[in-house]
Amino acid sequence: MKKVILLSLLVLSFVSKSNAQKSEFGDNQPYSSFWFVEELLQWSVESDKEAKFNISQVALADRFLNDSTELNDNAPKIPGIIALMAPHTTNFHPSQGFSTVKQYAFPFWQYIDYFVQWGGSANEGIIIPPTAFWTDAAHKNGVKSIGTVFFPPNVYGGKEEWVYEFLVQNEDGSFPVADKLIEVATTYNFDGWFINQETYDLVGEMGELMKQFIAYYRKQSNLKLVWYDAMIDDSRVIWQDELNEHNQMYFQDGNTNMSDVFFINFRYHEVNLEDSKILTKELGRSEWDLFAGIDVQSKSFMTPVKWDALYKDGKPKNTSIGLYWSNSTFDISETKTPEEVYNNEQKFWNGGTTVETRFGSSTWKGFADYFEPRSVLNELPFKTNFNYGLGRFYNEKGKTVSDKEWHNLSIQDVLPTWQFHVDSTKVNANISFNESYNGGSSLFFEGFSDAEIPLYKTKFSLDKSLKLQVVMKTFGNIDMQIYCKLSNGETLMFPLKKSSSWFTNTISIPAQKNSIISKIGVLTKGKGTAFLGELSLNNKKEKNPTTSSFSMETFVKNHTAELYIHFNEKSVGVYHNIYYLNAKNEKVWLGKTPSQDFYISNILTKKSIINLEVQSESFGGLKGRIIRKKVNFSQ
Repeated sequence: MKKVILLSLLVLSFVSKSNAQKSEFGDNQPYSSFWFVEELLQWSVESDKEAKFNISQVALADRFLNDSTELNDNAPKIPGIIALMAPHTTNFHPSQGFSTVKQYAFPFWQYIDYFVQWGGSANEGIIIPPTAFWTDAAHKNGVKSIGTVFFPPNVYGGKEEWVYEFLVQNEDGSFPVADKLIEVATTYNFDGWFINQETYDLVGEMGELMKQFIAYYRKQSNLKLVWYDAMIDDSRVIWQDELNEHNQMYFQDGNTNMSDVFFINFRYHEVNLEDSKILTKELGRSEWDLFAGIDVQSKSFMTPVKWDALYKDGKPKNTSIGLYWSNSTFDISETKTPEEVYNNEQKFWNGGTTVETRFGSSTWKGFADYFEPRSVLNELPFKTNFNYGLGRFYNEKGKTVSDKEWHNLSIQDVLPTWQFHVDSTKVNANISFNESYNGGSSLFFEGFSDAEIPLYKTKFSLDKSLKLQVVMKTFGNIDMQIYCKLSNGETLMFPLKKSSSWFTNTISIPAQKNSIISKIGVLTKGKGTAFLGELSLNNKKEKNPTTSSFSMETFVKNHTAELYIHFNEKSVGVYHNIYYLNAKNEKVWLGKTPSQDFYISNILTKKSIINLEVQSESFGGLKGRIIRKKVNFSQ
């Protein structure tokens, strides 16, 4: 993008790094897909043995802003954020997570509308679908998941012939690559593609052909398209830093909506964005479909930003916002521990950090004060263990069932809407990675005096009575209450029992016709600490899921084994928990997935036989029956 040298060198450096990383994984570890154009044209889900591990089975959740505002394609446009993240190298990115806690996980989904899996390089591949477990987490939070098509600059390995291959058109007007992009997105269950064309010296009417390509893609599918401000109408690569007559054909062409998101290059000034806004109106589009880029790759929340061009009177001014490399919160961390990375995340999204520049000091404003958080909590049952998507251990009901590090965003819970809007002189609110009821994390509160901690924006109907459960433990002289604010202005308050071990508070909320629970939070009183391990709500007896039968494929090497598990029944809204029984007949957790196919590495096989145990679990927390099988690794 703008910083071609920095970006391209980083992409090139991925090759040597990722080759070293491959040795950390098993010989049969499935990886996320990546292709050059010719490879994509030859790809099929039937011929790719790893494709089944790259399919997301989590549906895109419905989002809302408040009691009356739904966020869907038919709703009025509002300002939003698109975030380009590079959570791993292009190649050798495990499909479904892996054993480490020092890997990026994203906790602020409520402020973004699109997640783009950024990647691609001239040495690895230029077409990158989003990794399945990132799509799982995005969809659970109502965020659209987008893959990347990246044509690098020539000087950093880009080749004109890749663009020509990409834009091959059949005699009937169809584009084979467009059909393949649609096939991949449909098969892997993600939401569209980001096209970043930065290869120059093209011969012929490639600009016009690209326009026809996009028009065909739009006609053949309902997939989203994101266009980056680089290539212009005459095929040259000239960053415009605005929407204008040279690039508007990739945004709106007559009555054809060409791109849902137009990502404006980073060198804009306020006038660029004002002129872009005017042009969108002339084209019959919303200015919020334009996303002004902020390059935060190297400095994260210490990046100098033209805030005056972006914000006015506490809200976005001319365009939405495009974040490039927002995972820099992880990159700038010295320790890579989740505690430090999450601290960086709060600074990035909530703002307030003072930035020193050559022009003096400025304040990083962040985004939480300027964008209303989105929520998906509009249907019951709802259950969260505040699971961040990684952990140093894995607990079930407070008991450790695995002491190994893990990382898997497929099982990340919907995290609190407000993280954390509190008076820090009265209470410290944070995520703990050292205590957990279920999973690898919990909420931690240290109270100094009376304080309110808002947690979730909700839209739960009270037409029927509800059962609310809160699992927590406390230390010291701290009293806790949970509250539910209703749409009629009433606030319901419920005291929580003190206990130094995990205790389940069960609360009945009476029905109130035409009332909605719009906010859930907790109140603290006194001094002490508390851990919140689970919060759940339901209004009827949920049906226990059916645990799927399963088959296995094993790979044995030097007393360790890898395992492919295939669940025979395709289930929606269900996790599969996988364990083995150790010599003491204790359950040891191997993994958890919403996918139909799952990979497990590094199983010790000295005794040749292990007892495998699988139990399905609904997203609401109810579990099915246990299915056990003996696995003989000597065969």
